[in-house]
Amino acid sequence: MSGWVHLGSRVFSGLAAILILVLAATLGRLPPVVASHFGAGGAANGWSSRPAYAAFLLGIGILLPLGIVGLVYALTTRGIPLLNVPYKEYWRQAEHAPEAVRRIRAYIWWLGCIIAAVNLATHSFILQAHAAEPPRLATLGFGVVYVGSLAAVGFWIVGLYRLLRPTEP
Repeated sequence: MSGWVHLGSRVFSGLAAILILVLAATLGRLPPVVASHFGAGGAANGWSSRPAYAAFLLGIGILLPLGIVGLVYALTTRGIPLLNVPYKEYWRQAEHAPEAVRRIRAYIWWLGCIIAAVNLATHSFILQAHAAEPPRLATLGFGVVYVGSLAAVGFWIVGLYRLLRPTEP
């Protein structure tokens, strides 16, 4: 298995740090009441306080991925019988289960990277939206990020299937 799988936790840590630093550096640029939800046309239709916006962004961008990773770690303490994984007949065999746990635990971090990166991009769009009065979201750019995030999750799923292909016939 390639080393890039184990790089996921480090990349996530870096993205989480960047998200925290960017949020800390730019939060003051947002008004006390932040337009945090937008309709299809880009007009703001939901608001939150600046602290609530920051907490929500950090919660979804950092705590949610850490919770997912923690859940996977907890569910794999006794192997993988609690997970529905590709090729489970192979990976649930006693001689293969430790490798399955190692691979899944390493790979789950990449899902966290996707979530953190999407939240970082979302914050940049919120900042841009507040450059106008009234706040207006760049729907095309945000749509690209949204579709890109769906594609990234799709690639992550394909990667999981490739990662868990049995090593023996």
